[in-house]
Parts: sequence; structure tokens; C-alpha cells
Amino acid sequence: PPEATRIPTRASPKAPTLFTMAALLNVAARITVAPQASVRTVRKASARGAFLGRVVSLKASVAAPRSAKRNVAVRAADSSTEDLNKKLKEVTSTVSEKWEETDDKPAVVTLLVYGLIGLVAANGVLKSIDGLPLIPDLLELVGIGFSGFYIYQNLLFKPDRAALKDSISKSVDKIL
Repeated sequence: PPEATRIPTRASPKAPTLFTMAALLNVAARITVAPQASVRTVRKASARGAFLGRVVSLKASVAAPRSAKRNVAVRAADSSTEDLNKKLKEVTSTVSEKWEETDDKPAVVTLLVYGLIGLVAANGVLKSIDGLPLIPDLLELVGIGFSGFYIYQNLLFKPDRAALKDSISKSVDKIL
């Protein structure tokens, strides 16, 4: 938001009414702009507090109003919407056909429920690991190292890329 504007001091007996009107307009302008502003938090640099998992104090600052972003509308083209609807109908019909072909429906439902329970449990474990002081950073380093190794082994050189493409296409052909 703009900095507070200074209003001249009272110079004549009629000035208080102009002064009051200017102050009211200033307050009204701030009230109409304030709800559009967003507040973002900025962490203070505290290596020791972050290292020990302590909560560090936050400093709030008000971002610029987002009124310009509200006027933007994104619309999909009619052909892409039709293609999406066709694909959705195709997937829905395929799933319903497979469901009708299934002989043991309670077993399928049980597997889906256990799969959902497994996802919730895995999410809980990952959240608890993320709360530990050094483990998330260590796991991030392991992930970066593994990604680098995978890129070196499979994507860096042209013959390796061709071999990877062949193995992927063979696997897809086996599945389909």
C-alpha cells in the first residue's frame, strides 16, 4: 500500500472541515484497499532456531493488491473441451465395463479401502519424519544423489537413452 500522505496543518477557520474531509477520504481509501491486500510472512534468518526445530518469529508485510489479477479469465477452446468430454466418456465406459466383468466385487472394494488406509498411514509417517530435525534434509540429499545417478546412468548419453526408451516400450507392450 502507498505510504501515508501528509495533510497540511490547519491554517484558517474553514480548514478544519477540509482537513476532516481529506482525513475521512484517506481512511475510506485505505479501508477499500485493505481487504484486497494479502499478507505474507517472512522468516527471519536464524540458523540455530531452524536447526533445532524451534519456531522462529515471523515478520508480516502486506503485499500489493491483487485487483488486476481478478479481471483475467481463462477459457478453454471448444474443440479441447469436446475432446476432453469424449475422453472422459471413454474412460467412464471402460471403468464401468471392467467393473461389470469383475466377479469378486467385495474383494476389489476391500483392496481399494486397504489402499486408501495405506495412503493415509504413509502420509502420517511422512509428516512425522518431516518434523524431525535432520532427517528431511538427509532424505533430500539422498533423493538428489539418486536423481543424479539415474540421469548419469540412463539419460546423459544417447545409447543409454535409446536403451531406456526400448525397455519402457517393451514394458508398455507387455502391460497392454
